[in-house]
Amino acid sequence: MARIRPGNANRQDRHRAMPQGLFPVVSPFVSPCSLLGSFLPVIVCAMCVLAPCASLADSSVPLSDSSAVWFADDARPVPVPEFEEPGLIPYGYESFVARPFSRFWHPGRALRWLVTRDNVQEAANLNALDEVVDSSWFTNRIGMRPLTEQELTAGSGLDDDLAAGPDRGAPWVIIGAKTSGVTPGFRIRDARGDIWLLKFDPPEHPGITIRAGVVSNLLFHAMGFHVPVDRLVRFDRNELVVGEGAKMRLKRGQEVSMSEANLDSVLVSTGSVFGGRYHALASRYLDGLPLGPFDDQGRRAGDPNDTIRHENRRELRALQVFGAWVNHYDTKAHNSLDMYVGEPGKGYVRHHLIDFASTLGAFGDQSVPRYGHEFGFDVFPILGRALTLGLVDDAWAGLERPPGLDEIGLFDVESFRPGKWKPDLPNSQMANLTRLDGYWAAKIISAFTEDDLRVIVRQGDYQDPRSEEYLVSTLLARQEKIVRYWFELVPPLDFFQPTPEGIWFQDLATKRGFLPLAGTSYRYRLSAVDSQRQGSGWCDWVVTDSSFILLTENPEGNWREIFSRIPGGNLESPFLAIECQVNRGTGWSSLTTVYRAFGSGTIVALDR
Repeated sequence: MARIRPGNANRQDRHRAMPQGLFPVVSPFVSPCSLLGSFLPVIVCAMCVLAPCASLADSSVPLSDSSAVWFADDARPVPVPEFEEPGLIPYGYESFVARPFSRFWHPGRALRWLVTRDNVQEAANLNALDEVVDSSWFTNRIGMRPLTEQELTAGSGLDDDLAAGPDRGAPWVIIGAKTSGVTPGFRIRDARGDIWLLKFDPPEHPGITIRAGVVSNLLFHAMGFHVPVDRLVRFDRNELVVGEGAKMRLKRGQEVSMSEANLDSVLVSTGSVFGGRYHALASRYLDGLPLGPFDDQGRRAGDPNDTIRHENRRELRALQVFGAWVNHYDTKAHNSLDMYVGEPGKGYVRHHLIDFASTLGAFGDQSVPRYGHEFGFDVFPILGRALTLGLVDDAWAGLERPPGLDEIGLFDVESFRPGKWKPDLPNSQMANLTRLDGYWAAKIISAFTEDDLRVIVRQGDYQDPRSEEYLVSTLLARQEKIVRYWFELVPPLDFFQPTPEGIWFQDLATKRGFLPLAGTSYRYRLSAVDSQRQGSGWCDWVVTDSSFILLTENPEGNWREIFSRIPGGNLESPFLAIECQVNRGTGWSSLTTVYRAFGSGTIVALDR
């Protein structure tokens, strides 16, 4: 079905209401169904106990006629925590072996999935409207309001006037360099005194990683994550000077003093020359004291503000969906960084995602079609290939880069399956993704318009206009697949806004042009409930083709008249519950329930 593409005028700046639901993901390796043989006796007993309670998950928090909380109190002064950085080998063992098998042998995950179609509880950092609150981890941006072109292009450099990259008031002074790894790089000090890391492309593939890194950095910032300032810079040789005492780390690990001749040698080896100038990604060092990466499981020791286990934070679970969109397969802990911001004893810890060069199909010195389709070590695909003697090709086996587009990597639409995407290393956060976490992420992704994407991709400074066009069209097509997948699992009825006469809502699938309005109908019914969501009955269903819930013809909003039409309605039940469903020709969807307070007339809670 052709997509109707909306313009910016179709987006509204309003608070949203979000879900609380469930999606089956037992572990990175196995489906919970494979546990049936081992746990069948326990499962049968537990189903009898859990089944009556399965529908009560949203009723645990009493309703209150008060404003929703939108900010977490996690920037209180704390002592400086110790620096922590796991080694790659121990972290790989935890990711591939210890943690997946711990999830595999956890009977509660399988039991919960059998009863609720999920294996974990809802995320722990949500407000009454089921939205992620602003915190030291995440700031609501395009998910809540449209962003200006300046906000989209400046990213995290907007407030500090860093969007132009390193200051050019004087030559950049190299204070360190490396030739180890796939790509060489320099540490420079600009005229402002800021420290930046200049990163180049793999010599054999100029233009592929630095452009992807800039574009994905801006996308993740617009989504709401804390990221460094990453800019595409163009410079001449005379804009670099070697600083006194600068050292260069060689491929074998030893350090030597750096000279102008060394600098010339490294620049020649990069191959990152376009139109006679060098191109690089300049990443500004984050403010504060580095504490190392944050783990994808547990909490940071020594940080009293870190009260929620990382695998239970919705924005981190949703990296499964965000990563799938741009194929950010390298989402290991080492591509995150915690910073202590402020004076020692008076500051707090802020959490960042860093290094987006391995996205949008970009790669190091060698392309790997498996990325995004399998883990680095994936048991069942390996067994499948062994049992079929390699006679059945994997869906990704024939992937190739688009011909003639040297700045584009292995980034396509045909092989992309939103519900089956995998990072290179299994991730505890992503393993806890629920259906409603996925919907929340898809809702944010759906907010990017084609114009937004064009503005952001343009910051990658692609030299071939066809590369820019390919990237935009591929992002749009993958966006559509993601949105359709998650919006089918969770009805996208959102943005409930009260008026004196009733409540407006948005069907994001039609509002944002992913599905046609024709053939879509809605229905709702009302009940008067108390703070425990308990009521004595429901009105009859009202079917409509409008995204408006009519409560009264009286512009003053006569609640007594509304309640009189509800069985058992009275003013001792101070909340109005409204159940909503959508039908697109295949039957009525699951319920979305909103609660409006009698006193203030505002929407105070949302359940899905």
